[in-house]
Amino acid sequence: LGGLPACPALREMLSALVATSTGTVATRTLPVLQPSAAGRWDSSNVASPVVLLPREGVAGDPWRMFYYGSDGTWSDAAATPFLPTGKCGLATSADGLTWTRATDECVFAPGERGAWDSLHVGVGDVHWNEDGRSLTMYYLAAGDEAVDGAPAGIRMRIGRATSEDGGLSWAREPEPVVSADAAEGLFASWPRVLPPALTGGPWRMLYHSFDGRRWRAFSCRSDDGGASWTREGLALGPGEGGAWDEQGVGTRCVVPWRDRLLMIYEGVEAGSGTHRLGGAASADGGRSWERLDLPPLLEPGGAGGDWTAQVVGTPYAVALPGGGLRLFFCGKPSAERGGMCIGALDSPAGRLEADAWLPAGKRVSGSASYLKGMVESPLEFRSGEALDNLTPNLKLLGGAAAVSAALVGGFLAANGVL
Repeated sequence: LGGLPACPALREMLSALVATSTGTVATRTLPVLQPSAAGRWDSSNVASPVVLLPREGVAGDPWRMFYYGSDGTWSDAAATPFLPTGKCGLATSADGLTWTRATDECVFAPGERGAWDSLHVGVGDVHWNEDGRSLTMYYLAAGDEAVDGAPAGIRMRIGRATSEDGGLSWAREPEPVVSADAAEGLFASWPRVLPPALTGGPWRMLYHSFDGRRWRAFSCRSDDGGASWTREGLALGPGEGGAWDEQGVGTRCVVPWRDRLLMIYEGVEAGSGTHRLGGAASADGGRSWERLDLPPLLEPGGAGGDWTAQVVGTPYAVALPGGGLRLFFCGKPSAERGGMCIGALDSPAGRLEADAWLPAGKRVSGSASYLKGMVESPLEFRSGEALDNLTPNLKLLGGAAAVSAALVGGFLAANGVL
């Protein structure tokens, strides 16, 4: 192992690249979707983004973001909302950065009075069907059922609905596809669904529950395209004593990452109740998961900015060209100021360390900042990792940075870094 300060030739080259790049250091991150104007259905909170990239071969097809939100009430005015759920909305974007609501109205609301989903709903996951035209949504919901003194709305289950118009309207199935199991906890909720293209086998669903003490993530499988589901057991439990996620694992997303599946999950610290985002990986199609040996990748008030000072959560990641990741998430500044908003960060090289995440769309600025940090601070490399991180940032800078990976590798090797 070696540090860049001991590699003067490489430091000189990188200094020149930073000096001639047109990038400026990005220092501020803002939400990409905020609560709407007073009086509208999502005027209090927006959270839990589910993002679909434009379909290949469909001219003008936009990015789609499904989310849930509320105006601070649920369908029964007597119920006290304890979650930012309520109804579901849709926003669209031409570039995945600037988002506009597709309609002022919600696109999915609670069911009729007396139904299992009559009190509040929230989007869990959305997938294009094989026909390439219709969508299936898995959603979390509850009626006004009371459970052992717990508030109305706690007995959440997982339902399914379909859309034939790009997500503007939905037809729900009458019964939930996954119900709560007392052996797991009070509810079954926040589903993420992995199609066979990701699992290499059956459809798989990850969801989580809370038993009154800790949160745990479970999995189930479907061999009939999602019509019915069979429980498989625990997918990822609480962290070890003293860990940042000791109290459990909540919302999560799954995305292809290198040669595995990556789960970015919301972990809860015991005592403080602080929520952070961390990572786990699966090499068997999502049946079993192993935590990555890394600190949390996103903390309240961290790379997300001041508007996330109280909480970060509900992650949803999409893969970007060149191995990068874009992470959508929700945040809130404080208990007294503002409701939940939705933000986005990029990791241009697909790294998961906290310092890898940049304001979404600021990849050139971030690359200049990344290389500047390499020049000014000692940085150690592990074999293979140096080029993984260097090459994408060099390519993003362009112009004077049009240096081949082989040349960079030669500098590193010659100076004992690799």
